[in-house]
Amino acid sequence: MYHDEQEAPNGASMVPSQHRRKGTGAKKNNYKPVRSFQSGEDASMGSLIYQIWVRLRPAIASLRYRWYGTVRQKNIVKIAVLASAGYFVLYSDKGLFSGTPDDGNVGASIFSSDDESAPKARKTKYKSTNDAAPVSASELFAQEAEAYIDKFAPIARKEQAEFGIPASISLAQGLIESRAGTSKLAKSNNNHFGMKCFSRHCRKGHCSNFTDDTHKDFFRKYTNPMDSWRDHSRMLSKGRYARLKRFGNNYREWAYGLKSIGYATDRTYAEKLINVIEKFDLHKYDR
Repeated sequence: MYHDEQEAPNGASMVPSQHRRKGTGAKKNNYKPVRSFQSGEDASMGSLIYQIWVRLRPAIASLRYRWYGTVRQKNIVKIAVLASAGYFVLYSDKGLFSGTPDDGNVGASIFSSDDESAPKARKTKYKSTNDAAPVSASELFAQEAEAYIDKFAPIARKEQAEFGIPASISLAQGLIESRAGTSKLAKSNNNHFGMKCFSRHCRKGHCSNFTDDTHKDFFRKYTNPMDSWRDHSRMLSKGRYARLKRFGNNYREWAYGLKSIGYATDRTYAEKLINVIEKFDLHKYDR
């Protein structure tokens, strides 16, 4: 057996390995190799699947991003195309459901204007669904209003001379209440001023039911429009309305007075009267 100082044959050191000093220049290597699952002997199935998922996850994420990005772009294009088509169909001047500005119709038809069998939209400016409600000056057709004024202006002046009610007020009320004589109430009942019946024991044919403020609103029926005008003049010349005579021919005071006393439930009733009077120069009939 060799001593420590001796050398082994061929110049090899005979110092035992447990007494050898580690070289100062040697670097400690802490790298631990990843366990290989090629053999599969010491790896569970769960660990194997996890390792496969870790390797494939970046590729799957990349594919998913590319796919959804493409789908989103296609969806945006489809939505834009559908929105444009819907706007063209519904709102464009040349769409299927829109009328041209020259035809004067409110509403539109999907039929061609050359088709004589196509139904035609009724020409109207009246926006209110309640036929008994007063309309504004902008909702009256000028031609119908002028015809109404020409027909009833002499009657209005006659009523003014007898009852003291300005002709402009009577004409304006007749225009907005009867829609220039075209309302259902004016045609079927000859009622041009929305005159109501409050009697519980009226004779048959004295009034009829219309939808106004409630479903039980009954309106007077007249033999002719002149009877309606006379009944209107009598009502405004007595009772609570008699105080309005102090305003003379001041149609503005009369308009606001009628509203404040409660002639109509329309909050803008006075303004409607004034606008109609000034639009059609009805105050000239007060002279």
